[in-house]
Amino acid sequence: MLVDSHFHLSWTARSKIDLNLRDAKDINEVYSKVKAEAEKGGTYSGWIVGTLLPIRLAKLIDRDLLDEASPTLPVSLATRDGHMAVVNSKALEMGKLDCRVEGVECEGGRPTGRIYEEAMRRLRKVMPDPDVRALFRAFKEVLDELREGGVRQVHSMSSRWLEIKLVEELNHEVEVYHYTPSGGPLEGAVGVKLFADGVIVHGTARTDGRGKLYLSAAELASWLRKAKSEGFQVAVHVMGDEALDMVMSAFRKAEVPSRVLRIEHAALVRDDQLEPLAELGVPVTVQPGIMEAVGVEEFKKLLGNKWKMFMRVKDFLEHRIKVYGGSDHPVGPWRLEEIKRYYRELWRPPTEEEIMRLHTTGWELVGMIGPERQMGEEIGLW
Repeated sequence: MLVDSHFHLSWTARSKIDLNLRDAKDINEVYSKVKAEAEKGGTYSGWIVGTLLPIRLAKLIDRDLLDEASPTLPVSLATRDGHMAVVNSKALEMGKLDCRVEGVECEGGRPTGRIYEEAMRRLRKVMPDPDVRALFRAFKEVLDELREGGVRQVHSMSSRWLEIKLVEELNHEVEVYHYTPSGGPLEGAVGVKLFADGVIVHGTARTDGRGKLYLSAAELASWLRKAKSEGFQVAVHVMGDEALDMVMSAFRKAEVPSRVLRIEHAALVRDDQLEPLAELGVPVTVQPGIMEAVGVEEFKKLLGNKWKMFMRVKDFLEHRIKVYGGSDHPVGPWRLEEIKRYYRELWRPPTEEEIMRLHTTGWELVGMIGPERQMGEEIGLW
């Protein structure tokens, strides 16, 4: 049974409804597609909502180009990695996004239309959802594709109430375990998804004293104690090595069982962090396919001398760190044969047998906590 331990079910489904720009070749093509959406009245609810825009193109597009393509309808085009978007003036106005808001890129005191992370989260609060019937069909299509590709379980990150209810209604053969945003676990979810830092491709991963930290050790420790008490799990996005330092410190402060926390990505890990991570016993999920968002060579160029620190799967296994495989789709590919290509690109690639084990054992991560285990007893899965 293949298990995808880090999948974005809602985002993947919405990419079948939104203006999908994954294959756009240049900014002229993006302009034409946005203009066509504007002429038909928008993607839905009077908005033009685009997704999977190549990052290299997003950096060449600004609000002025989008204003020309859509003078009256708000436009938001999210990038392939999900941590950047390009928006027009109408969207900036509706989201109340100006140069005082974190994550709004400005030049000469004026927003360029390129926004990141915190500003994106703010804009999403005013953006519409697609028609629920269209979402239902899209969710079914995605789950059908996963089933046909041999995947029997996915851990869906950043699920909301609507998505949880849609999955319940579908009652599909593919098992879905939901992790909801930081407002707290919703009914039907097994945990929450938090962000310790940003991402490598936009320079917001916390490393070398640069990048962002979106949580303090005290805040995360509080979440972990709450999770132990109430019987849910905390999945934490961790890209930079200094973000990992913070997360390990928070875990020690919280004094909770290892099953309460799971580390998503652990993208950059120093030599001196391997043994402490193993001693903590906290599970880690890896997704080398995230390189596809910009391409392997560009990713290596971004990392420079840190390339050897990236997704140290082989080192994790040798240090007996609990590690599981995922796709982070639609950032990376979800089909195992495609994911294998990116494992092979790692500085120390795992074997075929090890890759298969990573992608068939993720079921161990879920079903470990619940009300009957609120007192924190270990259950011996590892």
